[in-house]
Amino acid sequence: MLVVFTFIFRAKIAAYAYHLAFNLSVILIVLLLSLRRKSSWSVCTVSLWYPFILYGLLYYQTGFINTVVVPQFLDSYFMNLDVRIFGKFPAFFLRGKQENPFLDEFFHFFYFIYYLAIPHTGVLLFRKDVRLFESFVFQLSSLFYLCFAIFIFLPVEGPIELRNEYFHQGGLFQAIIDFIYTGAEKPGAAFPSSHVAAMFLVAWWGSTHFRRMKIPYWCTCLFMSIATVYCMFHYAVDVIAGLLLGVLAVLAFNRVDIKRCCDDTRQEMCKR
Repeated sequence: MLVVFTFIFRAKIAAYAYHLAFNLSVILIVLLLSLRRKSSWSVCTVSLWYPFILYGLLYYQTGFINTVVVPQFLDSYFMNLDVRIFGKFPAFFLRGKQENPFLDEFFHFFYFIYYLAIPHTGVLLFRKDVRLFESFVFQLSSLFYLCFAIFIFLPVEGPIELRNEYFHQGGLFQAIIDFIYTGAEKPGAAFPSSHVAAMFLVAWWGSTHFRRMKIPYWCTCLFMSIATVYCMFHYAVDVIAGLLLGVLAVLAFNRVDIKRCCDDTRQEMCKR
């Protein structure tokens, strides 16, 4: 899709030839990995894990082309929608009138955990069953790429300007998140929140296949979702949209597992 998009809108994309070359190179590498997958263990491993690298690269690329179709960010509409629904920007409710260094660091910690939860869950599933891992990667990739497509056609920067006003020098995890956003983020990828969408899917996979970790997974999902608004990276409507996408992804891909999970829960309740 990106190859076609880049070619069609080449007149509006700065250095479009580099974008085209990059996407064609990705297609070529993926095809070569598919053809050579059975040739060696190392090639097979790379072919299983390369999507995790691709997520970051394609996410970053959307920041260069997300104003091609819609030439300006739509933040005013999303901020107004938040205010219309909640009365004012929800982060003001969450933060209160006084600064709270503990909560600032607490929620930045959970925002940071997102970057670890995805590969960690991948490792756990890979060690348990490679087929489960492949299914997980397919679902996660489908969800991410849907979010990336929306970013391109519906650019929303998020309340970053408010964040710069309310968050200054903080603790370790705030510093880490600021470093990540300075070097690896491009504006225009706020709606829907891919953090929330992906974390919901990850939490479902983790809690379904590693029952002892059910509470940590869902607590992480909950607090990270709150953190996206508290830390002023997203509007509340971004979080709601991300949550809906995550739920739809789980329902669309895992109907059999959902039914089995419900049956197991029902049996456990009957035993009690």
